[in-house]
This record gives sequence, C-alpha cells and structure tokens, in this order.
Amino acid sequence: MRGDGSRLRRAVPPVIAAIGVLVALAAGRSLAGEVSGARRIDASPVRVQGAVDRIVPVKGGRTYRVSYEVDGKHYTTGGLPVGSHGTAAEPSVGTTLCLEAAARHPSTARLCGQRYPGGDDMIATEGLIVLAGTVVALMALTWHVVYGRPARPAPAAVTRRRSAGRTDAAG
Repeated sequence: MRGDGSRLRRAVPPVIAAIGVLVALAAGRSLAGEVSGARRIDASPVRVQGAVDRIVPVKGGRTYRVSYEVDGKHYTTGGLPVGSHGTAAEPSVGTTLCLEAAARHPSTARLCGQRYPGGDDMIATEGLIVLAGTVVALMALTWHVVYGRPARPAPAAVTRRRSAGRTDAAG
C-alpha cells in the first residue's frame, strides 16, 4: 500500500462530481416545482385577498406567512416574497395583499403581478444553481478521467506475444 495519497486523490473527483449532481438535481426539482406552480395558476387564476399573519426573521431578512381563503376554505403560504416588486416595503401582521391562487389547486398561490409562486427572482437563481452543479460535476469527472486514473501496465500475454514474435523473426 502506497503512502503518497494517490487513492485519496483518485477518490476526490468522483465525490465532488456526486455532490455537483446532487446540487443540480435539488435545484432542478425546485425549479420544476416553481414552473409547475406557475402553470397551475396560469391555467385558472383566482384573485383573492390574503393577510400577513406571521413574520419570521431568517438569515438575510424575513419570511412572511400569508393566510387566504378560496371557496370558503382556509389556506396558508409559506414563503412568499413579500416586500419586493411593488408590494408593501415592510409589511406588518395584518397587512392585506393581493394573491392569485390556482382554482384547481388553491394551495398554490403567488403575489399578484408575479409570474412564479416563489418570486420571479428565484427562477434565475435556481437556474444558475442547476448550471453550476452540472458544470462542477462535468469538470470533476473530466479531471478524474484525464488525470485521476493510474497508468495501466501492458498485459503480460500481449508482452509475451510481442517478444516471442521478435525472437522468431530474429532467428
């Protein structure tokens, strides 16, 4: 067993590639959910009034929970991008907001005037994360194929045949 760490160096690129693939898949799933939600709302939008009922401080800002009703049933959103794109700058609990919900799937909602439920800015971000994860995976796999594999020794049978052929030709 060699102590120069060559096994570890050969194992790192596939691990990095796997992480890149997982990042791309997670962001791709989120992106697909946003597009699916937008399509559901676009197919049959219902305008409703919602009210901010909870503000939760999170790293980098706040997240707002908005409650609304469609056909007499109560629904709640998780993380609408309240406070951007022409909505109230700093909404407080009780602030009324215009929402568009999907008639067939009323739990899917977005702020009026936006295209995607998670906010229009999230689409570009998620797309770039998918692209970055894919690029990292491809770069790591390319590195592994080009530089990570040990040189293969020539098979013994081929070496014997070649040397036997030279001996017969010389003799």
